[in-house]
Amino acid sequence: MAYLLVFGVGTIAGMMLITMILGAPFAYTGRRFSNLNRGLGLVSGMASVAFGLFVTFHTGFVDGLFTAHPLWTPH
Repeated sequence: MAYLLVFGVGTIAGMMLITMILGAPFAYTGRRFSNLNRGLGLVSGMASVAFGLFVTFHTGFVDGLFTAHPLWTPH
């Protein structure tokens, strides 16, 4: 039980830290540089979609999740 509690708190803290690091440029550029802020939002959104498509393609087709012959081996 203690392990799950420590793991959960660590995961939440890590996610909060990453979110703050990624959100800092948006908070800084929000009022002073609205065009830059809009550009940062567009670029980060496109990068997020591209990464999601890459992971979907790799898992679905390269590793065979969506094919008839999956290529999964335990590590």
